[in-house]
Order: sequence, then C-alpha cells, then structure tokens
Amino acid sequence: MKTHTHKNRQHGFTIVELIIVVAIASMLLAFSTPYVLSSLQAASLTSSGDMLMHKISQAQQRALTENRAMALQFYFYDKEGIEACHAVQLVSVDPVTNVAASLEEPVYWSEGRTVLVSGDLSPVFAEIAPADKGEAEFEPFSSRGATFFRVRFYPGGSTSLSVPLRQAYVTLVGSNNYQEEMSEPPSNYYTVQIDPVAGRVRSYRP
Repeated sequence: MKTHTHKNRQHGFTIVELIIVVAIASMLLAFSTPYVLSSLQAASLTSSGDMLMHKISQAQQRALTENRAMALQFYFYDKEGIEACHAVQLVSVDPVTNVAASLEEPVYWSEGRTVLVSGDLSPVFAEIAPADKGEAEFEPFSSRGATFFRVRFYPGGSTSLSVPLRQAYVTLVGSNNYQEEMSEPPSNYYTVQIDPVAGRVRSYRP
C-alpha cells in the first residue's frame, strides 16, 4: 500500500512581479485621476448651483408668506487669489432705513471648489441699484474687505432687478477654471437665470 505525501509549497510574488504590479497600478491611477477630479468638480458645481436655486426659492417663499421683501446678498472678496463671489446670505431689508438684517448664516460654495463670477458671465450685477451694493457690514465679510450685491424678492413675485431677461443671470464655475474677466464660460458651468418681473428661475447646465 502506497502512501502519498503532499508537500506544502508556499507561493509568493517575486520582485519582478511586484514591480510589474506596481507599474500597472501607477499607470491606471495616472489615467483615472483626471476623470475622477473632473467628476468631483462637476458634482461640486451641481451642488452649488442647486443650492443657489434653493436659496432663491427660499427667499421668494418667505417674501410671500411674511408679506415683506426678502433679499439675497452675494459677497465678493479675495480668497486664495480668486476675487469672486464665495458666499450668499438671506437677509431682510428695512424699507425705510435700507438697513439689512441677517436671517441665517451665510452659505459658501462647495468649500471653495466653486465660485460665482462677475462680468460678462453674470451681467445681472452690472445694473444693481446703488442702495443694493456696497461694503459688507456683516462678519466675517467685513474683516475680509468684501463687497456685496443684493437682489430683492417681493411678495408679488417681482424682483429688484432692472436688467432685461436676457441679462438677468449669474454663472458659477469651478475654482480651477476661474480666470479674471472671463467672457466665455468653460466647458463646465452652472448658470441661473432670474426673471426680473415674474421671478421665475431657470438653470442652464452643459
């Protein structure tokens, strides 16, 4: 009667095999990183745009239910070399004194990954009335030397905007695509249009 003895053999990776595995993993990572970053940037942009749409809707709803004007203040200041709008805040404005009172904490665009630009991509700010723009009085924006632009929403549905519909929009872009005095949108952006008369809001996303 024969007995068979099985010898246990331990198999491991050789140095050459390990080098090959590391090289392949590095190549895959190098090829996938741009797509991952692009996806993250697109998600941040969508989140910021949706948040702005929500804030506009919130201002409109409060104006209607409280029967008084509500406003959104857009704060522009320099952050890490980017001079743009980095935050928005819901406020009420005294119709007699024109003094604003904050109704909630400011909201920032996706932790700095997104900014709202001025100029040709956001022409709505070009015709803001003098009473609705100036140096920021609320902290932390006052300490940062920020300026604000204010858009008011009235109980009847109209707004304080005096621009035609074709110019009543603002645009958000990724901070990595930001350039001074942008006249053309990058491949990825989020535009919000506000009807000055009816208050209807539309979004445009490539």
